[in-house]
Amino acid sequence: MITNFIKHKVRPDDNLSSIAARINISEKDLKEFHNQHCGKMDKLFVTNLKGIEFVLIPIHFISEEEKKIEQQKLLPSTYYFPKFHFDTYSVEENFEQSEIENLKFNYKINLNIREEKENIIAETHIKDVTKNNQILDNKISSLSLKCMESLYPISYKISLNGKIKSFFKHQSLIKKFKAKRNDIEDFFVGDISKKYLITFEENISDETYFFRQMQSNILYQILFPNLEWFHKKSTWKEKFYIQINSFPLEFSFQTEQLFEDSEFVETTVKGTLLEKCSLREFLKGNRIENENEDFENSINAEIQIKYLTHKTTKQLHEIKSSVNIWYQNELFQKHQLQITQN
Repeated sequence: MITNFIKHKVRPDDNLSSIAARINISEKDLKEFHNQHCGKMDKLFVTNLKGIEFVLIPIHFISEEEKKIEQQKLLPSTYYFPKFHFDTYSVEENFEQSEIENLKFNYKINLNIREEKENIIAETHIKDVTKNNQILDNKISSLSLKCMESLYPISYKISLNGKIKSFFKHQSLIKKFKAKRNDIEDFFVGDISKKYLITFEENISDETYFFRQMQSNILYQILFPNLEWFHKKSTWKEKFYIQINSFPLEFSFQTEQLFEDSEFVETTVKGTLLEKCSLREFLKGNRIENENEDFENSINAEIQIKYLTHKTTKQLHEIKSSVNIWYQNELFQKHQLQITQN
């Protein structure tokens, strides 16, 4: 609200309704404005203005409804646009689990967003991966990383609302891996490496399986969010993966926003698990028949995702997320992600 006002001398035929109608605001807004700025003058409690000498009338006034409309204009559109993402983000990913060493991964993700015919394509390339501030030196970890590097950039089709919906030219991933497989085998020798390479090729060749593996990664779920999240006014239900290569679970979500910063809007999406899932199912990544009949074996989970988007450009600058999982009232696992524009 802007507090510039004029003192209107009340005429015999004036009432709160007639004055509000003349200046095109509601009676409630006029009364609240006057009472907030009148100081020692008489406050307005009734509509007939009996005994009131002056009413403070705002020169410029934005109602709460108009304010909400203006705030909505500061948010990203519900339709994805290529400039929503920057080209490069730095990622820090932390895993905490009871009785297991904490893990911290750092890496960069490069994005190339382009329009091709009627599709929006997102090319993704993860690089410079470190684990607990060290370059991966474990043989299997290094082999896994090398296999994934052979596929990059991996291209996805982006839905109208911003989520990844499928691979773009899935067969090209298999061709890229096969072209580099001999070089990988020359460096990683032995039966274990050979079996891993066979399994890896089988997995990436199964498009449905491999896409679920990528889609269930929290990184891609929050980096390519449903842009409708930013405009939700009430709670809603939606499926979300909290474990990679697992099954999605139903959460109840709600959105909150802060507009106080001069440059950025902070949008927080919070989710609470609604669906029963046992600890065994969570760890296994598959449903188990009759498993959920025992409520005591179920996990509880909460998600919180904070987005920082620019008020003018609507671009995504930063994401902070956490997924907390409890079992028998104790924190079992905590997964945190921070994604920052370079």
